[in-house]
Formats: sequence, C-alpha cells, structure tokens
Amino acid sequence: MIARSIAASTAAAAVLSLALTAPAAAQDEPSTTAPAPTGSVTAEPEPTTTQPVPTTTRPEPTATQPVPTSTEQPDPGDGAIQQRYESMTDEERAQVGEPVGDEVVADEGLRWQDFTHARFYWTPDTDVTVVRGLIYQRFLELGGHDEVGVPITDELASSGGGRYSDFRTRDGVIHSAIYFSTRTGAHRVVGPVLEHFRALGEDAHFGFPATDTRLTPDAFGAYNHFVMPGSQHQDASIYWTQPSGANAVQGAIREKWAASGWEAGPLGYPVTDELTAPDGVGRYNQFNGDGQFPAGIVWSPDTGAHSVQGVIAQRYVELSGPGGVLGYPTTDELGTPDGRGRYNHFTGTGGASIYWTPQTGAHEVYGGIRARWAQLGWERSYLGFPVSGEHDVPQGRASDFEHGVIEWRSETGEVVDRPAE
Repeated sequence: MIARSIAASTAAAAVLSLALTAPAAAQDEPSTTAPAPTGSVTAEPEPTTTQPVPTTTRPEPTATQPVPTSTEQPDPGDGAIQQRYESMTDEERAQVGEPVGDEVVADEGLRWQDFTHARFYWTPDTDVTVVRGLIYQRFLELGGHDEVGVPITDELASSGGGRYSDFRTRDGVIHSAIYFSTRTGAHRVVGPVLEHFRALGEDAHFGFPATDTRLTPDAFGAYNHFVMPGSQHQDASIYWTQPSGANAVQGAIREKWAASGWEAGPLGYPVTDELTAPDGVGRYNQFNGDGQFPAGIVWSPDTGAHSVQGVIAQRYVELSGPGGVLGYPTTDELGTPDGRGRYNHFTGTGGASIYWTPQTGAHEVYGGIRARWAQLGWERSYLGFPVSGEHDVPQGRASDFEHGVIEWRSETGEVVDRPAE
C-alpha cells in the first residue's frame, strides 16, 4: 500500500593515513685538496689516511617495524546472496534456477538478485530470504518490493496444504502474505485481514484466498474473498473497517448479505464473526446497519438465513434475539400491504412477529394473542398496529393496539379482543 524504507546501519569505509618521516639530509664531504702555502708560511701537514672521514648514515628498517596497511571494511551484505545460493541443496537450486542477472545494490539496506524462478533479497534485518515460483510471479505482478515490500520469510507450508511467503514494506508498517493453492492461485492478504485469517485457522479452517485484499467501493473498508475447505466456489469473506476491525462472513449468511447488496445495502458492514446461537443450533452475524440502528442475519437449519434491521432489529436484540421468546426469523423485513409499516415473522412459541410504524414504534406480538390478531386480519383489522409488547394484566396477559386490546385469560385460556375504551 505504502512504500517504505528499512533503517540500515551504515558502515563507512575508513582509510588510515600514516605519516612517513623523510630521511635526514646528507652532510657535505670535506675537500681532499688543501690550499697551497704562500710566502714563508710553513705548510700544515696533510691529513693522514687514518683520520676518520665523516659519512652519511641512514638506518634500515628492522623486521619488527610496522608496515602501513589499509583497513577498508566490506559493504553491508557483500557476498551474502552468493553464500546462500551456494549453501542450497541440489533440489533447492533446481527450484530457484540459475542467476539471470547481477546482484543489484539498491542501497545500504537492500540487495537483490534475480534467478530463473526466484529472487533473492538481503536486508540487515532479514539476512537473505527467497521468494520463488508462482508466489514470485504474483509478487512481481503486484509491483515487487516497491509496492509489496521485501520477503521476511522464505516460502513456507500453510496449515491447509498451500504455500505462502510473508512480506513487509520497507518502513516496517504493512505486513502481508501471498498465499498459493492449486485451487485458487496466488493472492495477497494484507494487514488486519491477514491477522484475522490466521486467527481463524488459516486455510485449514477458513479456506484459501481467492482474491487479493481490495478496497470496498466506498473506500471505507477492505476485504478478501475465500474458498472454504470442501467448496468449489467463493463462500467466505473477511471484511475490515477501522471502527469494527476484521470480521468473517460465510456460508448461507454471506449469501443473504450478498443478495442484500453487501456493505452498500441496508445491513452495512459486519461487526462480528459468525456466532453460534444460544441453543447451539443456529448461527448469526451482527452488522452495523444504518449506523444508528443495528442489523443482523440469523440462520438455522429449519428456517434458513433471514435478515433483521433497523428498529425491528433493535427490539429483537432487546428480547435476546434467537435465544429469546421470538426465536429465529422466518422472513426478512417486509412491508405491510398498506405501505405504512414494516415487520418480521419469527418462530417463537405459537408464532411471533415484530411490527413497526413511524407512529407506533416496534412491538412484538406472539402466541395466542398473535393468533387472534391474525384471525381478525392483522393490522388491517379494526385493532390496527400493536402499540405495546405483551404484558401482564390482572386476568393474564395482553397486548395493546391502536384501537383496542387483545387479552389472554390465564384461568380459562380464552383469548378475547375488545375495542379501546
């Protein structure tokens, strides 16, 4: 995503200059010819041959005298790539191929060299790592180390039988990996999506990446799609946003979310992974909805996957969702025939619903009271929409409606309706 540079230790070459002392200048030799005597002056005797003659002497250097040498240091990483190549087995060399170019010294913190099927990298932090094969090809397609970063591992085996290499951008900020499988090819997984993928058990449990990490159309989030173990098509995803982090959506819940328009639809982004319902049978994901009210998709083997959203979803959560009195949704949110309200039906005991209008809010109705209301014609009956949930009354239980009441009498089990007083 962002180009980065790793801080490297600088080892500058140092040259020691030694001052060489010049030898002393030679003294002048005395003349061997004396001046001729004049007049009666007696000539002085000539010097004898035994008289010492001054000479110039220069000491020879002894064997123990130090000889100046250069202390220039090798550049960082010199020879490391070649040493790594030479240390490989014959099988490993066959996998990477032969060198096809000279070693490139990008700077003091990065060296690399191309081989037939691989590229070797050296940095002070990683020493020599190798990216090879189809992962190497995808790495080059994505922009190489300028875009993806440098490999921080060799190619490794993943938990589900695939292969991967890890990378880090040169400033050390963005961590990513390129995964390869024969089923999906090679794809890059980045940052928090990668972290969550590995937390979920990697390809052994969540499947193989089937796309690179991409930005969502609104640029608010990022995602990868996956092919789950045993599947032949993309049936899982991890979506990330800054507010909610990375969350996984899969299977029938994912299909329902996709049909609703993904994150651009009324459900918004996932804010949880797929979770198990309190009864241990069903599954559900929560979503951020419209940002004011929550949303969710709830699945069970008997009902399939259905969505709840807005004020209805809020009321459903207040009533403990699939673990509460309403049970599992059996419909998505639907509009009433008069266009005035919205509703969801649920399994509940004896059937259950939540109905909403802007004037009445969202209220649940279930059991015998709901059966009586349905018998009368639902909201099109004289009672209209519910204005309360079911509550205790002296004779049993009741729900209030716009224009009346339905009561359940505990002593007789009778359910009666009456207009408002």
